[in-house]
Amino acid sequence: MNARKKESFFWDKQRETVSIAELKSLQLAKLRESVGFAAEHSGLYKKRKKLSGHDADFHSLDEFSKKIPFTTKEDLLTSELYENLCVPKKELVEVHSSSGTSAKPVYSFLTKQDIQTGSEYLARTWHMQGIRKESTFAMLASYGLFSAGLLNHYAIQQIGAFVIPIGGSSALKTLGILGEFSVDSCAAVASYYPYVIALAKQNNIRPNDLGLRHIIAGGEPFSENQRRYVEKEFNAVMYDQYGLCEINTGIAGECAEKNGLHILADYVYPEIVDMTNGKALPEDQEGELVLTTFHKEASPLVRYRTGDITCISYKPCPCGRTMPRISRIKRRVTDTLFYKGIKIEKPYVAKCMEGLRDYLNPYIWQMELNSDAGRDEAVLKIVLEQKKGDNALDHITTSFQKNFDFKIKIRTFTADELARLGNSKLKSFLDNRNK
Repeated sequence: MNARKKESFFWDKQRETVSIAELKSLQLAKLRESVGFAAEHSGLYKKRKKLSGHDADFHSLDEFSKKIPFTTKEDLLTSELYENLCVPKKELVEVHSSSGTSAKPVYSFLTKQDIQTGSEYLARTWHMQGIRKESTFAMLASYGLFSAGLLNHYAIQQIGAFVIPIGGSSALKTLGILGEFSVDSCAAVASYYPYVIALAKQNNIRPNDLGLRHIIAGGEPFSENQRRYVEKEFNAVMYDQYGLCEINTGIAGECAEKNGLHILADYVYPEIVDMTNGKALPEDQEGELVLTTFHKEASPLVRYRTGDITCISYKPCPCGRTMPRISRIKRRVTDTLFYKGIKIEKPYVAKCMEGLRDYLNPYIWQMELNSDAGRDEAVLKIVLEQKKGDNALDHITTSFQKNFDFKIKIRTFTADELARLGNSKLKSFLDNRNK
């Protein structure tokens, strides 16, 4: 491979191949600046967290982890709207919110500089995943307050690609646009791809005829089986990407090696902590991801507990990048339901679904817990494989009864329910018992 082609792998080679020693020195300096900025300008950190300028006087990354308190989603949910705002309101140009899995959304405010700086860093992730100036890219994620659409749109424009903002269009319209514009790259929440494949087949459209080459999936965990299924159907490469509204979208992504997600560790500082006692964990040990923002003017966050379970590695990657890699997110702290004293975990349900792939689509499902007249019930909604009938439902019901210690009703999604799923995150667990 010639040097020029190797060089094209990188968006910013100097930053992407910085030595670990230089990176950690840079992180320490940026952490001091971030803590000092939040302590001076944020009501949340000055009043609630009791931070002062003296707290920014730490001398190592380890001291930072021991000295500075966590920020939680509960902190943000119980804050006043502008409590964490660190600039005059007149300097704000945009706001985004979390996807609304909680009753109240969490808002992230942005200045013009926040967007410009974020786009420069996020461009590295998209370039690493195959997006180039000559790409025709379709953003399938929702726009509006949902951060994934618009903020990633800006970053991809930074590369110079032609971006088609499909957003919340119907799946059939999306399929038409992908073909009409000869789109070669796209991004969506992970669960959208199995959904659009199912709809394409129902309408006699062959997904691999669309000519996609690069498929980026984010917003939610997905299995390797799901990746292989999507890649086979589209005849394309599928990359995992990670981000969250509170910090920024697209802050980590897989390279061609697919051996973890390179995190922009000069844009955010990643830690892995023990979920129970909060102590920082060493490299390669699984725990909760905690992030601290650098460069964020409007609403910075210090030691924010993401609720995502992963581990981190600083070992060299064959791709040549030295940015650390987090393992693929397989679950969240909240991916658990309790029903009649029994713990239900999302990865276990997903594994059971994949064992029934001959009878159903294992990647589109939803478990509802309902309460009717004081009696609780569990309902699992599924999508049957084509040409599978009542016998399939009986088989699926019997299989789940063997795997779970409670009665569960199986029913199929209606056409209207499927249409409403659209390209937003598929909420696998719905607990309606308190509604």
